Formats: sequence, C-alpha cells, structure tokens
Amino acid sequence: MHRTHPPQGVRRLAFLLKRQARRGFSLIEITLSLGIIAFAFVALFGLLPMGLSVFRTSVDAANEMWIMQDLNTMVQVTEWPQIKKLNFADSGEIYYYDEEGRLVDSEKNPSQDPTVPFKRLYAVKLVVDDFSRPNASSSEGSADILLNTLRVIAVFAPKGSPPAMVDFASITTADSISMLKKNTAVKIRTFLVARMDSEKAGT
Repeated sequence: MHRTHPPQGVRRLAFLLKRQARRGFSLIEITLSLGIIAFAFVALFGLLPMGLSVFRTSVDAANEMWIMQDLNTMVQVTEWPQIKKLNFADSGEIYYYDEEGRLVDSEKNPSQDPTVPFKRLYAVKLVVDDFSRPNASSSEGSADILLNTLRVIAVFAPKGSPPAMVDFASITTADSISMLKKNTAVKIRTFLVARMDSEKAGT
C-alpha cells in the first residue's frame, strides 16, 4: 500500500498554521489590550464614589425610617404629662443607634458592653415643643396653642462626623434648629402626638 503525501504548498501552510497556533500575543497586542482595560477601569473608578454615596444615602434613609418608628413608639407609650420631659433641654438624653437602625444605648443609660461604643452610628435627640396654628381671626397674626397636641422634633447626626456632632450639640431648642448651616449633615424629622383621652387639657 503506497502512502500519498500532500503537495509541498499544503504542507507549508499546515506548518505555518501550527506555528502560528503555538505563538503567543505580540508586545503590541498586549500593550493595546492593557490600554483598553486601563481606560475602562478609569471610567469605573470615577463612578465608584458616586455609587458609594448613593448607597450610603439610601442606607441612611432606611435607618432613619426605622429610628423614627422606634421614637414614635416610645413617645406613644409615654404618659402624656411625661412627654415634655423627653425634651433634650430637660432630660439631656441622647439615643444611639447602630447600622441597622436599632437602639444600642443612650447617654443617660450607657451599655456595659465594651463593644457598644463602636456600634454607635447615629446620635438622636428629641426636642418637644408646643404645637400652634395661626389664628386667622386675629389681626396681629397670633397663634393658637393646641393644648392636646405636641410637636416632637427628632434631630439626627452621624456619630462618626465631628462637624455634624458640633452642629448636633448646638441644638437644644426648636428655635436653635433655624441656626443650622445649609450644608450640615444633621437631619431634622418631625411628628405630632395628640392626646385622645378625656382628661382636662394641660394636666
């Protein structure tokens, strides 16, 4: 049986193809690839701070909602004559919450757990004020104070931000809130609490 050999040109082509398959990338190809990858990563790194900022904002907003629910529950279960005593000017109380919006301890009742101070992510104080509505019948534009309704102002500050904590410390009354700087990290949330029982107003 005779073996037939492929033509010389076909053998030469097969040899070149086999040699090309064994050959790696050239220096120019590697340089171009690295340039393209570097350009893409520069664009991604530029978006990274913005993405982290949006993520942090969304986490803070969710935690504020949980904290507000906790504060609202605390006020709702407090006897009406005691609600005004929750006012920071009277109590000096600051509540601390963790990264999941859970109460860990407070200024007046610190935890004995040595790890708790590291979990304090948010500092919150309450400012309790009378609630009033404009008196439309008065020519002087005076306000009517509703004795059965109180305004509860929750003041939030990120515990790890020294400038925010300075602004936070400056708030002791409802009037001092108007002195906050526009670019402050301190946030203000307000809700109303009303007494629905049949006791005389003001008691």
